Amino acid sequence: MATRHVSRLPLDTYLRDHLIANNLTTVRDVLLLSPLDLMELLGLTWAAAHQLLADVSMQISPTFTTAYDVFTQQATAEAPAPLRTGLPTLDGALRLGMPLGSITELVGPGGVGKSQMSHMLAVAVAMPVALGGLGGGVVYIDTERKFSAQRLQEMVHARVAEAAAAAGPQGARALQAQAVLADVLRRVGVMTPGSTEQLLHNVEALQHTVLQYKARLVVVDSIAALARTEYGNPSGSGSAAGGGGGGLVGNIMDRQQVLGRIAASLKAMAESLRIPVLVTNQVTTRIGSGGAGGGPGPPGSAASGTLTAALGAKWAHCVNLRLVMQRLQERRFLKVAKSPSCANVVLEYIIGPTGLQEVPRHESELPAVLLQRGSVLDMAITNEVDYGNEL
Repeated sequence: MATRHVSRLPLDTYLRDHLIANNLTTVRDVLLLSPLDLMELLGLTWAAAHQLLADVSMQISPTFTTAYDVFTQQATAEAPAPLRTGLPTLDGALRLGMPLGSITELVGPGGVGKSQMSHMLAVAVAMPVALGGLGGGVVYIDTERKFSAQRLQEMVHARVAEAAAAAGPQGARALQAQAVLADVLRRVGVMTPGSTEQLLHNVEALQHTVLQYKARLVVVDSIAALARTEYGNPSGSGSAAGGGGGGLVGNIMDRQQVLGRIAASLKAMAESLRIPVLVTNQVTTRIGSGGAGGGPGPPGSAASGTLTAALGAKWAHCVNLRLVMQRLQERRFLKVAKSPSCANVVLEYIIGPTGLQEVPRHESELPAVLLQRGSVLDMAITNEVDYGNEL
């Protein structure tokens, strides 16, 4: 909450303008100053400076409330239009769309469709309301340099074509694809941090950016890329990251501390502004006890490598909803692996012009391995597919 922008504080307009004019844009900026500093910068009296610090502190201090008060606030608050994924089975399980005020994670190996789903949801938010979108902005934090404006354009054109076909000849003439495309692209703001320090800075300043773009969705694609590059890949018993034991432990502690700060800032922003946050995560290979000697054994054996979500258990606990995307031979599946409010459903999907498209259940027989319940860290994918360097 220390990153809350001062423009959202219930302060006098004149005082808010003076704070921003003096580059005091967040609660942290104000609270790091003494009353004397505020008197000099803002021309306040001693009493007024003390009162300002007290008022700002009260706005971010946790307050006591009852469950009944929370229920009443949620029941009477104006609920924003839900963000649907377009996957009927998943939308049915989520009921109210992507959960607001929390972090949803997409985890899976390379090439399975994580960025495709991120682009698809960005389009779903930025499309005009008349065409089934939310008409809102999107903040897309691209750490892997995989954001594709061309793919976004293809998805928009496909959505417009579907809407035109449904509207008939008269409606089709009224739809101007280029105008819609320009409108959608202007609603998507892209950031490309080059280090975890830059990523943390962007995330901590996210409230102002979200308000500027009137964003209804924040995407981080991916949360693991920079952390694994800068701090190595210490997760998994089969990892070869790091040199000595002390350095490895230090890397893990530093990485987890940074990830914890990023997650805390994302959650505070999401809860404060009541919007969903979508992050993508990579996978790592956990080698079984028999894998140290001669390498992976046959699929399903104790020596077989198992793909698990990267970044370890601490990051897993930062995530509210975990969606696992995996590939078995030529088929792709999505599974709810962790959720406080919906069932662990499984669905098969393909990637089409508009993004992910669910394969109807009567056309898709789900493999038994996907229906097993297990740890939210293990993804139960044996080495049936050689992912090569994608890990």
